[in-house]
Formats: sequence, C-alpha cells, structure tokens
Amino acid sequence: MPVITDQQRRLILTTTSIGAFLTPFTSTILSFIIPVLGRTFHASLYLLVYVPIVFLIPLASLMVLLGRLADLRGRVLFFRIGFILYLVGSLIGYLAPNVYVLIVSSLIMGLGSSILSPGTAAIVSQVYPTRRRGFALGINAMAVYLGLTSAPFVGGLITEFLGWRANLLISFVMALLGLLISLFSMRNVEFRLGHVGIDYLGSATFTTALVAVTTYLILGNIYGWVHLIYLLIIGLLSLALFVYIEDRVTNPMLDLSMFTKNIMFAAGNITALLNYISTFSIPFLFSLYLQSLLGFSPFMAGLVLVAEPVFMAALSPFSGSLSDRYSPRVIAALGMGIIGVALTLLAVLNTHQLINIVIPLSILGIGFGLFSAPNTNSVMGSVPPDRYGIASGVLGTMRFTGQLLSITLASSVLIHYIGAYASLYLFTGVLPSSVAVTGDFMMGLRITLAISAVLSFIGVYTSLLTR
Repeated sequence: MPVITDQQRRLILTTTSIGAFLTPFTSTILSFIIPVLGRTFHASLYLLVYVPIVFLIPLASLMVLLGRLADLRGRVLFFRIGFILYLVGSLIGYLAPNVYVLIVSSLIMGLGSSILSPGTAAIVSQVYPTRRRGFALGINAMAVYLGLTSAPFVGGLITEFLGWRANLLISFVMALLGLLISLFSMRNVEFRLGHVGIDYLGSATFTTALVAVTTYLILGNIYGWVHLIYLLIIGLLSLALFVYIEDRVTNPMLDLSMFTKNIMFAAGNITALLNYISTFSIPFLFSLYLQSLLGFSPFMAGLVLVAEPVFMAALSPFSGSLSDRYSPRVIAALGMGIIGVALTLLAVLNTHQLINIVIPLSILGIGFGLFSAPNTNSVMGSVPPDRYGIASGVLGTMRFTGQLLSITLASSVLIHYIGAYASLYLFTGVLPSSVAVTGDFMMGLRITLAISAVLSFIGVYTSLLTR
C-alpha cells in the first residue's frame, strides 16, 4: 500500500465526515418534511410514512452485509458507490412528480447510507495511526451530531424559503462534493481484507421480517388487522428463520452468541434499541403536530425541534469523557431515566403552550447526550479488541432497527386513533383539522409518548444488567 500523506488523511477525513453527516441529516429531514409532502402530493399519512421508513430499512438490515462486501471487494470502491447511490437517489427525489417516486428515491439513498455508514469508520481507522485515530473518529462522530443538530433548523429554514425539494438538492451537492474529494484523496489507495464470510441469507430473511412487520403495523389500521395477518405471519416466520440461520452460519450478519454469552454486551445493545424506539419518532410526531395542527411554518417548527439535538450534541463529549472515569452503564442508565421523565412531561403537559414542548425537548436532549457515548463505551468495552468491528456493526444494526421501529410504532398508533378517513385526507391539505380530529391526534400522540416513556424506564433496568 502506498504511503499516505497528512494532506491525504485530512482530505479522507473530510470526505468520510461528509458521509457521516448525510445519514442523520437526511433521515431527520425526511421525517420533518412529511406535513409539507402531504400538502404537495395530497398523499395519505400511511403512504407518507414510507418516505422515512424505506430510508431506514437498508440501514437496519443490509449495513453489516454491505460493510463485509466492502471488506472483500474494496472499501474505497464501495464508499464511492455509496456516494453515487446518494447522488442518484437525491436527484430522483428532487425531481419526483409524486410520492411513489419519492419513496423509491428514499430507498436508493438509504442503500447509499448503508454503505457510507460502516465505510466511514473503517476507512478512517485504516488510514490514521493509533495515536491519532481517536481524534479522527471524534471528527466523524461530530459530523453525525452536526447532521442531527442542524437538520430540524436547517431543514425548516430551507423548506420555508426554498421549498422542500431544496433539501434533497443540498444532499445531492454534498454527496457530489464527497465523491469528488474521494476521487482525489483516495487515488491509488484501496483496502481489502481478502476473503470474508458473507451472510446473504441472514440479511435477506432479516430484511423480509422488517418489511413485513412494518407494513402490517402501518396498513393494518386501514385494511384491517385480520385481512393482513399473512404479513405478520411472514414477518415472524422470517424472523424465526433468521435466528435459525444466524446460529448456524460461520460468519453471521448478527452474531447471536455475543448476546447469549456476554450479558453486558446484550444489555447495552438492547438498551440502545429501546432508546431509539423511544426517541427517534419525536421530530416526526411534533413536526406533524406543529405544522399540521397548530399551523406553524416549517421554519418555526424546526426552531422548536432544534432544542433536543443541541443539548444532545453539547453533552455527548462530556458524557463520553465521564464514562472513562465512572461506570458507563450507570451514566447511560441515568440518561435513559432522564429521557423517560422528558417523554412523560410531553405526554401529560398542555403542549398547546410552546414552553411545554421546548423544556421537555431540552431535557430529552440532555438525557440522550448522557446516554449515547457511555452506552457505546459500555458495549465496546464488553468485548475484546479483535471483536470491535463486529460489536460496532451489531450496535449500528440495533440503532437503525430502533429508528425504523420508532417511526413504525408512532405512525401506527396515530393512524389507529385518528382513523382511516383522517389518515387518508387530514395531511393532504384537503380536509381541515376539526376539533374532533385534533383531539384524536392528541390522544394518539400522548399514547405514543407514554409507550416511549415506559420503554425508556425499562432501558434504565437493562442498562444496569450485569447477569
């Protein structure tokens, strides 16, 4: 392998940071602009929710598979393919004439993200020496938090003054910039590990299970739970087959033995799953509430929602260093408890008063900031160094599966309470939100927040498990 100069390393760090930024930025934006998409395309809620959902499905089910394919075929090659997929997806989305094309574009971007997400850390770890690797990975992590932090405010600002399509145009420009930088910075540089086991069947069954179960939960409210029971059966059978396969293949997508033989590893991953199920739907829920029911502009809604990620980003470095000195499991448990309190406040307070949204969201951000880095530290610290890559892949799978289930749960509960008719027409801009529909929406919102709060408090318990 040729010698890598410091200038190359800086450019590689730049392009990998762009890749790290795009996934959280886009996933949050796609949830945030749903009210605007409803009015633009006159689309139903149960159809609109697939815009963020299909973005997350490849991340939850294919990230480990594509990461291992990159190890086999070339990390740089696959990293560039990730950017190309992002370019194609964002351009199709920008030009989308209807919501169906937008859903396809979201899926393509999700595929690109499922390559970029594991590729960023792998390439940075490869090009930076041990003594500087932590700093470089920290820059990548900062890019992730910057994506989360900026998405509500920047997305609201762009949507308000330039239209929702401009968000996808910005994603296109950033992906193009990342690709161009990689063509120069990674020239004559490639990383392959040779032969690695690829669990195609495990990835296929896990993807089938996710698609079937999420579709059942969303459409069951519209077409009837009994009529779509076959989807649930397919999902559960696929999940059972996945567990059967993973227990027998040499290089599984998800090494289940790490869960059965290492309780701290299992506890940390289960807690991460509970955390993201509890919290990821918050921008989606309150974007609908603020824009569709309270009549806020996208800019003002984004300004309200930015309270959570700002506190999360500010506290994460502090909590990370704190977890190096004290028990990371205890700090993560404290964060989950604070998240549970914040969600409880959102569920019981009168959210027609803006202060009753902003303060709980700020508390939620504090809790998330205290949870994220310590929980990661706990998971990674529970395995030997030669298992870091697998542990990171498993944790990423838990994170994106939690995000997917969070959007699915929230949309399913909302559709159940507001009813099939309102789900079809309320967010299209055709049907005005009557007092009755608003009350039904609020009931669905509060039930979702209550479920999320309970899951967060369960996460306090799982975070502290030692046996």
